[in-house]
Amino acid sequence: MSRRVTERLVLTPVGESDFADLCALTAHPEVGGKLKHGVLTAEETRAQLDDYLETWAREGWGVFVMRRRDSGAFVGIAGLWDHDAGIGVAMRYAVMPEHRGAGFTKEAARSILDFAREKNIHPVMAVTRDNNLVSQRILVDLGFQLREIREVAHGRLVVFQLATEPSP
Repeated sequence: MSRRVTERLVLTPVGESDFADLCALTAHPEVGGKLKHGVLTAEETRAQLDDYLETWAREGWGVFVMRRRDSGAFVGIAGLWDHDAGIGVAMRYAVMPEHRGAGFTKEAARSILDFAREKNIHPVMAVTRDNNLVSQRILVDLGFQLREIREVAHGRLVVFQLATEPSP
């Protein structure tokens, strides 16, 4: 299928067997609390997983689960999704707190961007909250450039576009 292997990670398309790990990720206040949707219940995570599975089936791309090559430990998610604010195909990532600061996000994101190029998916966008400076630094390091700032009900969103992609 679309399995990807990096120096330290194995990325596989999200599947049914990942549900418990996704629940741990989305229920964690340091993870879900930083995402647009906030902390999720198991039922809400189930709906999200169903959306991810449907996207893979319909589009042939989507969200991957990140696991460490050395231990198989769940690290988080990284991939592409159709952003619901009309932004287009956007990169999405979230990492469990115990795996932060090790460079896993950038490692996975580079593989996801390679995947997007292989699938001829462009432009690739990314969205984060204006107060998530760590995520913004990661995006800039990956070659994204600021496109706009949007005022939304829950704050401000910072929208980035991969700099090597043509403008829409």
